[in-house]
Parts: sequence; C-alpha cells; structure tokens
Amino acid sequence: MPTRYDQEFRRIARSLSSLELMRASDDTVAEDSAELVLDKDAGRRFLDFYGDQGLRLALDRYGIFSALARRGYADVTMVTRAGDDRHALFVETEVEGRRERLIELVVRRDLLVPHVAPGLPSLRETYKVLTIDWLLLRHPLGRFTAERPRLPGQDAPGLGVGWRVMSMLARVVWRLELDAMVTIAEYLHNAEHYAREMPCFDPVHQGRLRAVLEHLREEHGLSTAQASWALEWGLVRTRADDAVLRWRGELMVATEDESLADYLHSSAYAECAESARRGHRLWLDRVAFDARWALEGPALEGVVDKP
Repeated sequence: MPTRYDQEFRRIARSLSSLELMRASDDTVAEDSAELVLDKDAGRRFLDFYGDQGLRLALDRYGIFSALARRGYADVTMVTRAGDDRHALFVETEVEGRRERLIELVVRRDLLVPHVAPGLPSLRETYKVLTIDWLLLRHPLGRFTAERPRLPGQDAPGLGVGWRVMSMLARVVWRLELDAMVTIAEYLHNAEHYAREMPCFDPVHQGRLRAVLEHLREEHGLSTAQASWALEWGLVRTRADDAVLRWRGELMVATEDESLADYLHSSAYAECAESARRGHRLWLDRVAFDARWALEGPALEGVVDKP
C-alpha cells in the first residue's frame, strides 16, 4: 500500500522493537523478557499485541499526536477496548468543556476466504487479514467550507490524517505478519479515497466503482462531496432498468502478499473490471441535483445568512 508516508513509515517500523510495542504501563517484568511481556494479560492488549505504552509510542513516532497538536489538540487521552475479536482505539480531548472524540478505530484479525470467478488467477484457500470495521476521524474545532463541505455521515470535518492512519495500519499488518488489510467503505467518498491504494477484491465491483466515479466526477464534474450526496439523495439511476442506484460498499484490499498482489494486478482482473465498467451505464438527474444542491449546499458548506 504505497502512500506518501510509505518509505518513512517503513523506516520507523524497523526502528521499533516488538518488545517496545508490547510494553504496558502495568508491566513489571524485566526489559529483556519478551516472553513474559507477551504472556502477561494475554488477550487484553490492542490486537492481542500492543501494550498501552507501546501504542502511545507508535502514535507518537508515526506523527499522529503531532498532527493532532497542529490542529489544536495538544492534550489528548487514548483508551482501548477489546470485545470478542474486535479491538477499539479511542483518542479524545476536551473542547470547550465537553468531551470530544477525535479518532475512533475498530479493527480485528480475520481470515479472508477468497471466492474467485473462473478465468481469474487462483489464490490460496485463506489469508490472514486485518479488517477495519470502523474508522472515524473528527475535527470538532474545524469548520465546513465551500472547499470542504459536509460529507454524508459527518457531524464535524475530517482531521486530514487519514492516509497517515492507514499507512500506520499497513505497518501493523507487517508487524503482526498478516497478509493484507481489508475494509468496506460506508459511503462513496470513502470508497473514492480508499480506491487510490485499495482496489476492490472483486474486479466486477472495481469496474462498477470506476463507472460511478467516471460518470459523476468526470462527465458531470461533481466534487467528491457532491458525488457522494447525489448517491445519498437517490438521484443516480441505472440505464438498464432505471432503478435508483443505492451505495453498497464492497471489500477493498491493500496487500504486500505476492499472490494477492499478482491477482489484483493481473490482466484477467483488469479485463474483468473494464468489462464491468463499460456495462455499468448510469444517468444523473442533473436538474433535480442542481436544485437540491442550490437549496442545501450552502448549509453543507457552513454558509449561513447574516441577519
């Protein structure tokens, strides 16, 4: 998953020892006793590996805390929770006397059992993956603007640290010796963001995503926010049956595993995706969209009438 942070984060990951990352604030074992650190409170560490001190060290070294400080959040607290196989990380702060959540991350170790259509490269029966069930990044001190209007599902602007967090999670995959990182985008704007580095596992879904983005973003010239709202408002239809196109997220994957990477970059995958793109013909009710955007867009952009 190469991002602009990739080279830097690989270097940082190599500089951090597993023992440092496993360290918890209540550890009383010797510094060089990796086995005892690993066994103590088994199952209570984040992803059954990271101690609270180790997790804070990682967030610091990967620049998450400094990025938050630059946005006005110098004093933050970090809490983790584990329930069954899901592990949650919360980063919070005080804003004007109220508790605000800045980061909410829910992940789990999982198994991917791939089902591959005929004609596509074969894969192993299973892959060990890190599944991102939920990622929330909130900037409660921020303000929506015409350049960054409110997106579906948002109650505050984003923090602008998404790729930093995703690149850090890619190093978690490497550290825990997993094969890939997977997620399902809740909204079109999430999928557009992820698709830069995380293609859909199924090439048919990849092709359909390209068709949606091509129609809304390129043909109609909508912004990321406008395209996402057009789907949310039910204003995009399929030409085949004139049915309203409802957003349905599909599995997206980032991997350094050789077999998965070969599959995603194969000519068969590309041909299947292109065929799906050509066959997924859409139309936007532009008159209805323009009318609704004129009515609701100013509020999404944080613009209010002055008395």
